[in-house]
Parts: sequence; C-alpha cells; structure tokens
Amino acid sequence: MLGLIPATSKLEKEEKALIAEYERLVNYTDSQELARFYELYEKVNSSAFKQKRKEIESLKYKSSEEYARESEFSKLRKSKDIRQYFNTISGSALKKFEETAGSKKLADYFDLEKLVYSPEFKEKQKMKPVTFKDTPEYEKFREYKKLKSDRDVKKKRDESKVKLFEELKAFVNSSEFLKKKSMKPLTFKDTPEYKKLLEFNQLAENEEIKSYFKFEKSKEYANCQNLKDSSRLKHYFELEAYLKSGEFITKKEFLTDKKRFEKTEMFKEFTEYNILKKSDNINWYFNIKDSDKFDFLKAREKTFAEEFDGNNVDTGKWLTNYYWGEKLLKGRYSIESDLHAYTESENFNVQHSVLRISTKSQKVSGKIWHPENGFTNKEFSHSSGMINTAESFRQKYGIFEAKIKLSGAGARNAFWLKGDKITPHVNVCRSGSNKVWFEQFSSPKEKRLKSLRSRYLSDFYIFRLEWTAQSMVWKINGVEVMKQTSNIPDEPLYISIAGGADRPLNEPSLMEIDWVRAYKFRN
Repeated sequence: MLGLIPATSKLEKEEKALIAEYERLVNYTDSQELARFYELYEKVNSSAFKQKRKEIESLKYKSSEEYARESEFSKLRKSKDIRQYFNTISGSALKKFEETAGSKKLADYFDLEKLVYSPEFKEKQKMKPVTFKDTPEYEKFREYKKLKSDRDVKKKRDESKVKLFEELKAFVNSSEFLKKKSMKPLTFKDTPEYKKLLEFNQLAENEEIKSYFKFEKSKEYANCQNLKDSSRLKHYFELEAYLKSGEFITKKEFLTDKKRFEKTEMFKEFTEYNILKKSDNINWYFNIKDSDKFDFLKAREKTFAEEFDGNNVDTGKWLTNYYWGEKLLKGRYSIESDLHAYTESENFNVQHSVLRISTKSQKVSGKIWHPENGFTNKEFSHSSGMINTAESFRQKYGIFEAKIKLSGAGARNAFWLKGDKITPHVNVCRSGSNKVWFEQFSSPKEKRLKSLRSRYLSDFYIFRLEWTAQSMVWKINGVEVMKQTSNIPDEPLYISIAGGADRPLNEPSLMEIDWVRAYKFRN
C-alpha cells in the first residue's frame, strides 16, 4: 500500500488543477455567457420565436403603421391652416409684431392706457382751477394776519404766540411765498397727467403701434394662435420628427427589404445562439457539468485556512500557548514528561509561506503541569514552539489537513485535534521513535494507533483526517492508513501543531508547515 502513495507535488498539482477546473465550472455555471445561452436556447427553439419569424418574413409596408403615419403627415402638410401657419411664422409681419410686443414703446402705451382710463385720471380731468387761496401757504397767511392783530402779541405777553408770529412774518416776506401769492390759477392742462395724456395720444397714432393692433386682429394671427399650442400642430410635429427619425427610416427600410429577417434583433439572437452552441466554453461545460470527478470538492466547504503568507505567526488565528495556560495561568507550561518549554515566538520562523517550528537544546525556565501537584517550576533542557486555534476555530466533524514536513528522528513533532479536556485527543500525525504515528485517545487509558516508517519524516506530505459521526479516517497524500469506527468524538475540537522532545536531541529539529486547512461536509 505504501508504495502506492503518490508524490506530494503531483498530488497538489492534480488537486490544484481539479480545484481550478471546478472553480471554473462553478463560475461558468453562474456566468452571464451560460445564462445567455440558456436564454437564447429557450427563445430560439420556442414556437413563439418561429411564429414571429414567419410573420416578419410575410410583412408588407403598405399594411404597416409606418405607412399610415407617413400618409397622415402628408395630408396635414398640405392642409390650408398648417400651410398658412408656417407662412406666418416665417414671414416679416409676425416678426415685426413680436418685436413690437417686446418693445418699451408698447409697454409704455399699455401703462399710459391703464392710467388714462383709470377712475382717478377721469376725476383729475374734471378738476377746478387751483388759486392761491387753495394752497397751504394761504392758510399760513391767514394765521399770520390773525396773530398780527392779537393783543397778546402786540403786548408781547405770550412768548409762544410771539415766536410763532415772528416765524410766520419771516415766511410771508420770503420770495418763495411772494411767488406763490402771485401765482396764476392752475388747470388740468398744467398737470403732469395732461402731459401723460398727450404722450398717450401720440403713441396711439404711432404707425408701429397701429400696425401691431391691426395684425393682432387679423385672421392670419388668429390662425397662428389657434394652431400654436394645439394638439393638431403638436401631432404634426410628432409625425414629422418620427418620419425623420432613425427608427422610422430603419423600419421603412426593413419593411421594404425582402431579406428583412436578417436585419432583426431576432436574427442577431439566432446567430448568437448558434455561435455559442459551437463555442469551446459551452461544449466543455456540457461535457463536464455532470461528471462525478468533482464530487469530493462538492461535498466539502472550506471553514479554515492558513497559508502562512505573512512574516510572523498570525496571533488573531493562533495561540502560541496551551489553551488552559492562556485561560488560567496567563502563562506557558509543559507536560511533566516534556523536556522542552514552549516559547512565545523565539522558536518560530515564517518565510516563503512556510512556518518552521524549531526544537533545540537550550536551557529555559518554565512551569510543568502535574495532575496531582498542579503547576510547579522547572528548568528545561530544550525549547520549542506551539500554535493552536482554541480561541479562533473549533469544529465537529469534517476534514482537517496540513502539508507538513515532520523531520527529526529524535523530535516529537505533531499535528493533532483536541477539546477542553484531556481526551478525546486525535493525532492526525506525529513523529517519534523514527516513525510517523497516527493515534486516537478516546480516554486516558484507551487508544488506537498505527505507524509508518521514517521515509515519511524527511519530506513534505499531506496528512488528512476525515471525521464523520460514524468513522475517522487517517490519510497520507490521499491514501488511507488507519480507520476508526468506534469511540468517535462528538464535540467540537480545535487544531494544534507543535514541536517538542521527549528525549535529548543531539541537534536541532525543524518541523515545517506549508499550510493548514479545514472543511465541513455540505451534507
């Protein structure tokens, strides 16, 4: 059996190609091109499409709506009112009329007309002559004369009256007052209103104004106004625009063309369908879509992936400590039998998308855990590194795999799954005693294991565990090496990877991890 284990590079290349083809199938299944093919297939092969094609090929222009519109427009264009309308709007009379309509002269005329025919203006025309005795100055003159004969003023007994008298005396002797006193009687002709009346009469006799009102009362203008915003004229313009449009020209050419079907969108769709039908993509799709070679990929969904693309261990995914050390101790510890202490980062190196965990001879102070004594201090002779997903990822059932070079005959490098308790504990793979081990601990006293010889320590292999409610299957490069159908764990477990030593090392050991992935079963 072991001789049948394929090379890792070949296996990865084949799986990568299979995934790429499956992803192409998934993407193409949702592609616009395939959707378009199905859409065209349904359309082109439908009875409605075939019937429509038959109808198109039997069309006649004189039976069409386009011919009816063209005939209607021709009649409208020849009608008397339409012809007169276009003569009017293109003539000089309307142009002159519109210029006058927007002129200051006509605006002044309408303003004066409103003034001249107003009730206030009519009353102003009936005004009596205005003399000096009708003015406010005359009232002041009378008051002056009255004060002049007042005894209080003569005796200067009332200061306010005397003051007012002096003010009025100065006023009645002023040039302005004397001019007002000698004024001639004022009549309507002396008013600004009379000047407005003369201006209005002058504008009313103006040839431009007279021409404006004459055109406004003409049948020509009436016809123009009646048609201007009418539905009849609007319809004329709509027909004219339509007959000039590319749509009409195309339809007319189409309806008069004996090969009209080839000018239709239907023909384009028919042609597009036949091109797609013969295309490489469509032929590939229908040859591959029902193949069973993708069943393994279809049955799984990726839930965890670590490709080690950074420069350091991603502490958002990985703890670099035992879970309970992180939770309870807030520090690192090792198991009593371990010769090594786990460091925070000193024993990790990430380069070229590969994590390297080194286990080496080194004096390190740390703690150990003993079931009876708890945590105690210890001086360790070796150091190593650990990562796990206890806080970021746990899963019950599925596929757990990693591409690992275990290395080191004397080291104890391992990739395993476990929960919060000591068991269950599942070693997907572990190095030790110059072998590769596959192990399941269902209780502290119950385990099952199998091993492979040392040749599987010295290169990269893909170690996989397929875990269902009924069984656990261990595989190396896709080949089954162990199967367990009893004492199957029934709780979510997390991923752990670590180096270590349970006997002294003569030289450093290096565990290399290219990637780690987990999947759940879709069913």
